[in-house]
Amino acid sequence: MAYIIGAILGYFLGCINMANIISKSRGIDIKKVGSNNAGASNVFISVGKMYGVAVGVFDILKAFSAAGIIYIIFSNNLLAAIIAGAMAVMGHIFPFWMKFNGGKGLAPFMGLVLFYDWKLFIVFALLIVAITLITDFIGIGALTVTVLLPVYAAFFRDEIAIALIFTVVSTVMWCKHIENIKRIANGTEIGFLRKNKIKK
Repeated sequence: MAYIIGAILGYFLGCINMANIISKSRGIDIKKVGSNNAGASNVFISVGKMYGVAVGVFDILKAFSAAGIIYIIFSNNLLAAIIAGAMAVMGHIFPFWMKFNGGKGLAPFMGLVLFYDWKLFIVFALLIVAITLITDFIGIGALTVTVLLPVYAAFFRDEIAIALIFTVVSTVMWCKHIENIKRIANGTEIGFLRKNKIKK
């Protein structure tokens, strides 16, 4: 029962897409500007830095909160909490009210990491910042940490079931980034900081 409730709670919390809500309040359709992604990074680029940061914090907290609520309610059931956090990432990526076409999942993924291990969260955040500064593409940093998380869970904490959940989440995020990877490869991706112009 804890797993089912966690999955449902996590998914519906994840479906709250603040990127879409804030951008519409500013008269912008976030799915039609920038990278066409309903997430914090595109809001940062296309709507405004403050708005992007606000969306990022909200998205981190919704996955963290989903996991935390389930962890408290079900007497420190870590697996149920991780399922709730993972489903918050899925809800962010596949929100039912946006025709299952939401964001790429990095911010809620980091919220899940924050719940799982706050020290690892700091390491991952620094790694993402470093990679973004070097490459100008936040997606590269995002994909890097999605690979590292299941490895960490499996080999450093010996939590195989949790590592498998992280692997599923990571795989979905990689699939959502396929177009970004293609654009980076052919030089048409929009830079996070320098806002590279898309080649026609």
